[in-house]
Amino acid sequence: MTGEFLLGVDVGTSRVKSVLFDFNGRELFSAWRETHVKNVGNRSEIDMNDLWDDVSQTIKDVVNQAGSGSNVKAIAVSGQGEGLWLIDGSGMPVGPAILWNDNRAGELVETLKKKPDMIKTIRRITGSSLFPGATSVLLCWLRDHEPEKFEKAKKLLFCKDWIRFKLTGTVSTDVTDTSTSLLDINRREPTTELFELLGIGNKISLLPQSFMPAEHAGVVTKKAAEITGLTQGTPVAAGAFDVAATAAGCGAIKDGDACVILGTTGGTVVVSDVFRPDVNACSGTEVHVVPSQIITVSATMAATPNLNWIYNLFHKDRDFIDVEADLETIPAGCNGLIYHPYISASGERAPFYSPGARAQFSGIDGTSDPLTMTRAVYEGVAFSIKDCLKGQNPKRLFLAGGGARSPFWRNLIANCTGLPIFISKEVEMCARGSALMAGTAVGIFPDIETAINSMVAPTRIDPVADQVAIYNEIFKKYDHIKNQMIPVWNS
Repeated sequence: MTGEFLLGVDVGTSRVKSVLFDFNGRELFSAWRETHVKNVGNRSEIDMNDLWDDVSQTIKDVVNQAGSGSNVKAIAVSGQGEGLWLIDGSGMPVGPAILWNDNRAGELVETLKKKPDMIKTIRRITGSSLFPGATSVLLCWLRDHEPEKFEKAKKLLFCKDWIRFKLTGTVSTDVTDTSTSLLDINRREPTTELFELLGIGNKISLLPQSFMPAEHAGVVTKKAAEITGLTQGTPVAAGAFDVAATAAGCGAIKDGDACVILGTTGGTVVVSDVFRPDVNACSGTEVHVVPSQIITVSATMAATPNLNWIYNLFHKDRDFIDVEADLETIPAGCNGLIYHPYISASGERAPFYSPGARAQFSGIDGTSDPLTMTRAVYEGVAFSIKDCLKGQNPKRLFLAGGGARSPFWRNLIANCTGLPIFISKEVEMCARGSALMAGTAVGIFPDIETAINSMVAPTRIDPVADQVAIYNEIFKKYDHIKNQMIPVWNS
């Protein structure tokens, strides 16, 4: 097939995807592979070279579908944020990448929290709270527990930076990834004060050159072209961390826009024109793909895994569509049954932090059958989204991720949050956000705003007033139970 395409690469935690789009943001070709994450106890790691092999194969697959690498006019990679991705002086990994959902540094976070003045200063600088998977925290952990790797490291990358390095041979990062735990978010640049507070002042040199997400950051090398089928010299944009890229891919770039990514995690994003450091003590604050904007990110540990669990328990041989049709017969509120969706073995990190938090049902009685319990799980995740949005007053909500494909869940979230929901016909919003950055970097679009306005408008779903009123009352109970349980979980 002939044509001109933009390539967006989405390097997620559980899956990597390469997607080719036309200049109107329509998905044309895609390929994906499962990642090979190693989870042992509270640790979550991935072999960086294995990840490159998987990503490069998906790129090769879509290039073959397109007919020729010369049809790809620009590329951008976006990926999971935080964690620790270190290379030595020769560009080789110093060891497996530690992922954002790793909890080995949990005790360190608890120790650091006993220094409230330091924690307050860090939040003032970065706009984010410390958590075990934060890059800054993991650097401190590595210093204390694996000093040989700490000393061997010459540059600090993020997930998408590693893939871009393998494509272009250039070592760099961007402001969205670094802004979570390493930048002065007001000045958009690294600060020695932060590194010195954490006792790693001499390691600020680990940070490479930083770009804006839609800036040109390199070209495909001869070696990468041979591996992927891309054309040598194809421009590569800096890209962004996946949450920001997804928000942009959905169209959430205006003050008051919100975006929820219903995937393995539940990423709730609110866009603002100003920095509000105290919106939510467990949120992260990052630079958006539009660098003048700030996004507040409340990333729960688990969203769709809650559904996976309840479906494996009760509906192994049934299709989602059939089950959801039956769920429509269960009244909102599930006859008093409430579910808290903290099913991750690592607990919860937003909208509150507790490594001991666990999922639970409240209000089970003799009438609580599998369908009622299943609907309660859907509602519990929706309440978690509502909880993450507290105090931010968004005006509209874009949905992305695998869970956004469910019409039943879309309507439930609209009613639970009381917000109009916007759904794109396209599926791969992170990859599309990446493609928009790629097109902007090479001048196909003058800026991200114009790129988004070139896309097909999303579908709008409005909340139903009487359902909103019901869920507002139930949420008060959900929130009260959660607050009563937090001391128990923390013990």
